[in-house]
Amino acid sequence: MIVTIASQKGGVGKSTVSMNLALGVAGLSASYKVALIDADQQLSCLETLQNYKRANLSLYEGTKKPHRLVKSIVHKYKALFIDTPPHSHEIMYQAAAVSRLVIIPLQPSPLDIRGVGKTVQALKVIRDKVNPKLECRFLVNRVKPRTILANDFKVALNKHYSFPAFETMMHDREAYKQSLITGKSVLEFKKKSPAAEEMGKILIEVATVLRMKKMLRN
Repeated sequence: MIVTIASQKGGVGKSTVSMNLALGVAGLSASYKVALIDADQQLSCLETLQNYKRANLSLYEGTKKPHRLVKSIVHKYKALFIDTPPHSHEIMYQAAAVSRLVIIPLQPSPLDIRGVGKTVQALKVIRDKVNPKLECRFLVNRVKPRTILANDFKVALNKHYSFPAFETMMHDREAYKQSLITGKSVLEFKKKSPAAEEMGKILIEVATVLRMKKMLRN
């Protein structure tokens, strides 16, 4: 499982998504070795998690040629997640070229629908010319509770782009931030919270796309 989290637009929550996914899979079983590659020069993932060591989660800096790093370590891990920077077509291209799935986070705003266009076009080129097995999914993020805008947004998103969106959306919940302060995924931090329920469903959707649902039952 190699998953890249990408968007050419900044401020959409890529690092939060990346860390929760990596920590979530690592938390499923101590036998699952997981790698989180931080390809963003801000190194938000590394700086957030570097003081919280866990035996089955490895952190890597991959700000230069992440595809080469992936190829050198992929045999060691059950899952690899790559957090990519905004405004860097080259890094996104390199990461997507070696991935099975690219998750594109975006907020429920008309500006985000337009702003994600370059990302979609770049990923289509990568899929057509380099990585024909690449799957791409939108993840609607930072949704305000008790709003109907997000559902209307998904309808509009489907009209503009051929990539589907995950059914589950991430709401704007403090639990996502609080969990990372402790070095845990929201699934471990607040097991019965709405945020944990959301992240669990997203992991199931990711595993379904990659045909790895058995992993979640172990």
